[in-house]
Amino acid sequence: MNRLLICLVALMIGAGIARADQDDARPPIGPVLERMLVDYIRPGYAQVNTAASGLQASVAALCASPSGEKLATARSAFRTVVESWSRMEWLRLGPVMSENRLERILFFPDRKGTGRKQVQAAIASSMEAVTGVDTLAGQSVAMQGLGALEFILFGSGSDALAQSQASHRCAFALAAATNLVNLSDEIIAGWGDETGLVQAFLKPAAGNPLFRTDREALNLLLGQMIHGLEAIRDTRVNAFLDKENPDHDRPKSALFWRSGMTVPSIRADLEGLQALFNESGIEVVSKDSAPRLADTIRFEFRQAIRTAESLEAPVGDLLADRETREKLLYLDYAIKIIVGRLDQEFAQAGGLAVGFSFGDGD
Repeated sequence: MNRLLICLVALMIGAGIARADQDDARPPIGPVLERMLVDYIRPGYAQVNTAASGLQASVAALCASPSGEKLATARSAFRTVVESWSRMEWLRLGPVMSENRLERILFFPDRKGTGRKQVQAAIASSMEAVTGVDTLAGQSVAMQGLGALEFILFGSGSDALAQSQASHRCAFALAAATNLVNLSDEIIAGWGDETGLVQAFLKPAAGNPLFRTDREALNLLLGQMIHGLEAIRDTRVNAFLDKENPDHDRPKSALFWRSGMTVPSIRADLEGLQALFNESGIEVVSKDSAPRLADTIRFEFRQAIRTAESLEAPVGDLLADRETREKLLYLDYAIKIIVGRLDQEFAQAGGLAVGFSFGDGD
């Protein structure tokens, strides 16, 4: 018995030494984190800010001189914001996670329609608190961001924005657009060089509140992609698509169905996560053990994105047509495949054990 115990201990020590040697041989994660910051995080949030500023300007022009043409411009600017935000929304890290910024930019899922009801009530009662950016920021998160703006610009009664009698509704839209500019300004400032966040993000070390080792940093970065992809399936695609029964599809439960941005936002979600994979250079951790895996993952991303690009109609029409509904089912499956590649193959190739928890670093 003692001999068996000694052998087991020796094997455990040997495995620990081998694992330490393997970790030491892996490329350092610092350059990956720096590329992620410089080539993905900062440019991505800058695009959100630029798009939000464009929406603010177009809504201000609409409010100053209402017309059908200016309403169309404001609606187009809204769609641009949705696309830019969708490319960044799954980065659940840093200043976007403070002061409810994430929910203030987009409150979803909203299964009980809380946001719509609150926005409708505010418009119906000409609620003054929603017409100033400072007072709006103190209201429910569901009334501040893209969900509220979509209803204001595309929901019932929105055509009145082309006429002067919708001045309260337009002021609400302007306050919400300005709020998006302010929130994106705050996020950009939070990722500035002088902040403690950037110093912690770039240098894993003992006592670092983000991650102590390269291994933990890899876990966090890979987890951002995996959890983001899972959320796209669970809270975006599966919000309206019932894989078992077409009669149970729910087109009006889809995010951005009023503006026709349901699938374009999903496509932008995927493009953003693909960009995170590419721009960070995270593939370096798998080069030695699985040199072709990164190309395989990129191929799977392209397949999913091309499928989304081919689905141009409103979500209700897509669900009603057998052929396009089949494409939605394939999109769901294609996302699942990418999750599997990252969660199993890439994680293992990067030195993370199968079953590694991407949520807590265990």
